[in-house]
Amino acid sequence: MKDKILVGLSGGVDSALTAALLQSQGYEVEGIYCIMHDADPAGLNDAQAVAEQLKIKLHVTDLRRSFESVVVSDFLDCYANARTPNPCIVCNPAVKFRGILAKADELGIEKIATGHYATVASEAGRYFVRAAMQKDQSYMLYRLEQAQLKRIVFPLYNTEKGENRRLAQELGIPVSDKPDSQEICFIRDEAYTDFIERRLGKFPEGDFFLEDEDRIVGTHKGLVHYTVGQRKNLGIALGTPVYVTRLDSEKNRVVLSRTDVVNCTELTVEKPVYQKLDPSVREFSAEAKIRFSSKTAPCRVSVDGNLLHVRFETPQRAATPGQSAVFYDGTDLLCGGFIKA
Repeated sequence: MKDKILVGLSGGVDSALTAALLQSQGYEVEGIYCIMHDADPAGLNDAQAVAEQLKIKLHVTDLRRSFESVVVSDFLDCYANARTPNPCIVCNPAVKFRGILAKADELGIEKIATGHYATVASEAGRYFVRAAMQKDQSYMLYRLEQAQLKRIVFPLYNTEKGENRRLAQELGIPVSDKPDSQEICFIRDEAYTDFIERRLGKFPEGDFFLEDEDRIVGTHKGLVHYTVGQRKNLGIALGTPVYVTRLDSEKNRVVLSRTDVVNCTELTVEKPVYQKLDPSVREFSAEAKIRFSSKTAPCRVSVDGNLLHVRFETPQRAATPGQSAVFYDGTDLLCGGFIKA
């Protein structure tokens, strides 16, 4: 029997298979379900069913207060200030992994595990996330800190989701056919814009401003309904396609262009978190990813205190304030931060 390990059970197939694999490797597995919000009423029941099937003890921790004050608050603040957030990136280090590690400390368990598709490596005394070749989720994990990374295990590194579902079925795991979770986990049965306006109030209408021609071309229904790079569902017809190039919160304008926004060669990134890269480094070359679904692109980065100044070799499309820029050396995660400008 290997050491004990605490596995975060979300009620989904990936975390369930994580627990089963670690159990088959000889670990003494215990599970933990984190109550983050009230939008997933079946989650706890599914996690309990998995724990019963695997005959492991399931702990439950209520993180709703922390989730609301950290994740939901940041989500609303970003949209209130014309930024586009990624809640999972904020949640992972500050709420989810922190909560699981706190319970592990309480139980005297050193290692924790989740069903993320990545792995943790170490070199020269620093721990860092290494990207997976299949269904990579390293981008979402860039804000994990050294003290957290050294205690995390990701057993699904370089496994394939379809094969994992098949294996889960063979093992009789009760959630093997459960669909993947929705993009914004805490919003249920309403559009994210409705959630925001229910919490913050109705966003005021303003002008569509066509920058190419320096003129107002219509009325938008509130900045919260738009994001940089958007082309469809703008509610305006100008004869040819137009794209959102930026949201001007000061003038309450949605700024448009007839030219696609493949024109960003420089970024300013704030609040960096360092993984493989030593924080004392002042300049470095890397491959950068500016959104979860984008490909990496070569760039040069200079460090100025709590800001990273990034210059790309080729223009990047729709760099969006509030999203994250994550920097890699091959598959090794160097550092990352929030796009400021």
